Formats: sequence, C-alpha cells, structure tokens
Amino acid sequence: MKYKVILLFFCMIYGNFAFAQSGIVESRNPYRPSAIQSTNMVFRDNNASAFYAQDMLEDAIVELQKKINTNPGQYSFYVPLIDLYIKTKQYDSAFEELVFLYNLSRQNKLSFEVKDDLSKLADKLKRNTKYDKTKSSLYVEIAIISLILEDKESAEKYVLAASGGGVSSNNLKKVLVMVFDTEKNSQSAIQICDNIIARNPDDVEIRKLKALYLTQNQNTDAAISEYNTILIINPQDKESRYNLYKLLKEKNYSEKDFIKKLYPDNSIDFEKIYSELADILMKNSDISGAKYYAQLLTEKYPQNETGYMILAEIYQKEGNLKASYAALEKLRDTADSSEAIAKYNVMMAKMSDEPVREANSLIATGLYQQAIDALSNANQENLYVILTQVRANYLLGNKQEAMELLNKSMSLYPDNSDVYCAFGWLYLQEKEIDTARKYTDGSLKLNPNNKNAKDLLDLVNKAESDTYMKKIVYSYESQNYPEAMKLIDEAISINKKDAVLYFYKALTYIAQNNYAASTAPLYKSIELDKQYAPSYFYLGLAFDNLSEQKNALGYYQQYVNLLKTDDYSETERKEYAQERIKQLNNH
Repeated sequence: MKYKVILLFFCMIYGNFAFAQSGIVESRNPYRPSAIQSTNMVFRDNNASAFYAQDMLEDAIVELQKKINTNPGQYSFYVPLIDLYIKTKQYDSAFEELVFLYNLSRQNKLSFEVKDDLSKLADKLKRNTKYDKTKSSLYVEIAIISLILEDKESAEKYVLAASGGGVSSNNLKKVLVMVFDTEKNSQSAIQICDNIIARNPDDVEIRKLKALYLTQNQNTDAAISEYNTILIINPQDKESRYNLYKLLKEKNYSEKDFIKKLYPDNSIDFEKIYSELADILMKNSDISGAKYYAQLLTEKYPQNETGYMILAEIYQKEGNLKASYAALEKLRDTADSSEAIAKYNVMMAKMSDEPVREANSLIATGLYQQAIDALSNANQENLYVILTQVRANYLLGNKQEAMELLNKSMSLYPDNSDVYCAFGWLYLQEKEIDTARKYTDGSLKLNPNNKNAKDLLDLVNKAESDTYMKKIVYSYESQNYPEAMKLIDEAISINKKDAVLYFYKALTYIAQNNYAASTAPLYKSIELDKQYAPSYFYLGLAFDNLSEQKNALGYYQQYVNLLKTDDYSETERKEYAQERIKQLNNH
C-alpha cells in the first residue's frame, strides 16, 4: 500500500498520468506498447510514459535521461532507460548503464525495488532471446543483471551463450572479468575465451585472459603455449614476456633451455635478450632477477648502456651509493645515445638527493663529521653535495677545506646563484660584511627569486646595522640625542627589519619628552617583532603621558602578559606597569 501511495505522489507531481480503470499505472512492457498498464515493471515518469505510448521511444529516452541528470541518485529511473535502450537496439548504452548499476550493487546502494525491476526485466529478456545466437548482446545484459541479483550460475551460463555470437568483443571481455573475477578453476571462462578467439584469433587481450585462467587452473603448459602465441602476434608485449618468464622459472630449465623457450621465435641474441629481461624485470620490481641479468650484461657486453643504468638504480635502492656511482661512471664512459646521457644526468642528480638530505639533518644536530662522512660516496661533482660539504667543514673548523670546496664549486658552476650565496654565507661567518654583501648581491643578480640569498641579505643587513648599536647606546646614555638619532636613521637605512632600532628611536624621543613622536617607531617595532615586550611597555607609557589612559591600560596589560616569569631584567618596568594597571582600573 505504501509503495502505491509513493507512486501516486509521483503521478500528482508530473500530472496527466494515464490511469488504468482498475487502478494506478505501475509498469510497462517494452515489447507490448499497448500493455503499458501491465504490472511487469514500474514506469516512473509521466512524460516518458506518454512518449512510450505513442511509440516515440527516442523521446522517452531523452525524458528519462533528463530525470537522471536532475536526480542522479534516483536509481529507479535507470531500469526503464535500460529497457528502452534494448528496445531501440542501443546495446552498448544499455551495457554501460548496467555496469553502473552492477558497481552500485557491489557497494550495497541498490534498493530492493530496483533489483525487483531488474529481475522482471531479466525475465522479459530471457523470454525474448530463447538462446538465439543473433541476440547474443541480450545475453550479455542478462549476465550482468544476474550478477547484480547474485545469481552467479545464470551469469556464467549467459556469458558463455553470448560468447558464441556476434556481441561486442569489448563488452564481452568486461563482463567476462566481472563474472569470473579472480575465480580459480574457471573452465567456463576458458571456453568463453576460446569462443571469442575462434572469431578473432589475433585478440591479444582475450588471449591474456585465457592464459590467466589457464594459470589459475594450474595448466601451466597450456598457459605457456598461449603466451608464446601472444608473443608471435606481438613480440613487444612485455607483460606477456614477463608472465611467460615466471611460468618457465617454475620448470627449472637450464639457463640455455630457459632462454630458448622464453625466446623461441628469435635467433639467440643474448645481448638483446639480457638487456630486455633486465629492463622488464626491473619494471616489474623483480630486483634480484633484474640484477642478475644486468650483471650478466655488463660482464659479457661491457659496452652496453642498459646494464649500467639498471645496476646503478638497483645499488641506489640498496643504499650502496659507492657501487651506484661506479656503475654511473661506467655508463658515462660508454653512453653514446642521448637517451643514455639524459638518464645518466637524472640518476646522478637523484643519487645526490638522499645523502644531501641526510647530511643536512646531521648538520642541524651538530654532527658535522658524520655529515661529511654521509657525503663521501655521493656524486662529488654535484653542486649541492659540494655546498653541503662546505657548510659541514666550515662548522667543524676546517675553514681551508671549506674555501677550497667553494672555489671548486665556482670553477664547475661559475654562473650559479647558489654558489655566490654560499660565498656570501662563509664571509658573513667571518664577519667580512662588505665581501659578504658583494657575493649576496651577486647571487640575487643571477637569480632575484633565490630565497636563500634573500634571507642571507637580511642577515648581512642586520650584521652591518649591528655595528651601529654600540655607538647608538653610547650616544643615548651620554644624552647626545641628536647623534643617537643620526646613527639610528643610518642603521635603519641599511636594515629596515630590525625591531630594536625602531625601539631605540622611540626611546630617544621619550628621553626628550616627545611622547607623541615615539608612538610611530614603537608601532613599527611591534609590527616587526610582536613578542618584543619592552615596546608594549613604552607604548603604554607614551599614551599614559598623552592622557590616553584607555590605550595606556591596554598596552601595559599586553606588556605584563608577554613577560616571562624568569625575566628579572624587566623587574622595575614590570612593577611600574602593574601599579599603573591597578590605578587605571580603579578610575
């Protein structure tokens, strides 16, 4: 009853719905347009129903497609749409919609009502086919519906029936995998593959499926034969060559017989075979096999590039950077193709990445000698290996070694921004500020976006402005305020990012009772360093003296909140601020 009430609600929304004399129209039969009011399957759309009644099937399809686009989660619309696709012989479209519903069923997203509609559609299709080979497309559709309804036996039966006709090979392959999946001992699946192969002997993909099912059935010899056939059709099929390799390995042939069976259609060109096998095995993550053939290749054919490339990659994966670098040196010496040279360059760069990261981590924890050791097997001509060695050696106290490495980097990479930046860093450590600035400027000229150089420039600016601080403090404490202000402005012109310089500028104004002028540099100081507590205190003091007690109270409070409990240097200011907070709160 509840179900009919819902249907009546749909009828009221879409209007003009055709009623049967005995009740509500519930379904339609696509093979008998006059029997739209039959109870075989629910037809849930008024417009589509009207078009259907007038045999305007394409219009009915369009209406249902609109409904699906508007209500994609209303899966009940799909079954009548599939029904119409089949009626109009649009079997591929019906197939795609059924695959969609099949995937939904695997996620338990199909309602009982939709499955019931599919069951009725399947019954109708079964009556219509009667195992007629000319209607094999319908068998495929029935097979998918059977899968959705969890009737595996019927699904196997109908896909087998479909394989004997002229159904789309593509669709048949898809449903074959859906029906048999990874099921073992699937003799029916092998028969289906044979039926397809009988019509299209060069269908490599279906032969691969057959070989898979033969392997699952432990019919190794037949699977080997199938892969051999595939490789005759397409000798470049590396997937099949690898699968054949695995099957033959189980047979424990001698090396010579193994190669003959793996490449039965070729004259025995061992260089080519070892090269191809090493490459195939590497791509299938069979590292031990790839290593074996790559080593054979380099031993017997030392001018072959492939063996060195693969060995370098394997050694790198194993963490044996020394062996990897040796293999790359061999590659460099033998490479005569642009591909091999490009591969060499990429691998040389990659080989340096990991040890550089490791060395930088060690430097960050103060383990400078360990960092140098970590780089010993890396590519010694890689720029970032050299620059990391520079840092580690300098911090360890090996200044001469660091400078020699820097000169080496400059000779190898004379126009590199990072090289100039490294020189700037070293000279800054030595407090040779003018020289540090020269190299830093040179780095930014080569690459204005070099972040390390930008950060270094800030450090150089701070180092230079810091040279003014002793003079500034001396002038301030000597009450030579004009001289102090002159020095502060000179320092700020060099380094506009130092909060302490603006703080001293404000102190100089306050010392001259110019509280109004002190607020701007104090704001700037806080902008540059929000945690610098003294700036908040003096903003409070400035507003206090400007009779702006509300602002004064706020800044005194922020000052006290920022103070650390063990900061005894602020004791006097802290006591003053706390007293003023108490007084201002009482007013």
